[in-house]
Amino acid sequence: MSFQDIIKNSFLEEFSAISVNTALIAIGLSFVLSLFIAWIYRITYGGVCYNKSFTHCLIMLTMVTTVVILVISSNVVLSLGMVGALSIVRFRTAIKEPTDTAFLFWGIATGIICGAGYIGVSVLVTLLLGLLFVAVHAFAKTQKRGSYMIVMRCSKGCEAAKTLEHLPRFVLKNKNLQGENMELVAEAELTAQALQAMETLSTAEGVQEITIMRSVSGSVL
Repeated sequence: MSFQDIIKNSFLEEFSAISVNTALIAIGLSFVLSLFIAWIYRITYGGVCYNKSFTHCLIMLTMVTTVVILVISSNVVLSLGMVGALSIVRFRTAIKEPTDTAFLFWGIATGIICGAGYIGVSVLVTLLLGLLFVAVHAFAKTQKRGSYMIVMRCSKGCEAAKTLEHLPRFVLKNKNLQGENMELVAEAELTAQALQAMETLSTAEGVQEITIMRSVSGSVL
């Protein structure tokens, strides 16, 4: 028997059977962890329109990845065939939010770890990544700036009007004088803390009214 025949037979005969208990534990664990990933995605979502179908996709993707890893880990030939099959697949679904890509890779990585049989590692890594996503989301929420249109009606020489000039990327759009009163229309970036400060500013001396609108022009972004 030649060396090539020995190698060929070793690949064809090398097959480790997957027990039913092992498969059920891996799939069940991936399902529970995928629910956790979907929950983290839901509470940290910062896009315009929440899509439930993407959440369902995360759950199914994690479980399908687990099944694939269970199968290809039992036989080398199957793993090579699976790689060849996946190489011809083309996915054309557009990812609208950058963070969606991170959650997709998170689900795939969790499925791979569960399918490989690393139960403790999969649970620990998923929990740590979940806490990290929540922490990053909370920090970004406090630091996030948005472009806003600010309309202030106040008396001339009002100190509150001068405060607007110190806002990040302040741009005065219009200034209308009416007797002893004036109306300012400006665009600036406001954080969550700055929005709360504007509520306090509305009660300042000489301020009659402050209107804040989300800007869609993006000229100051």
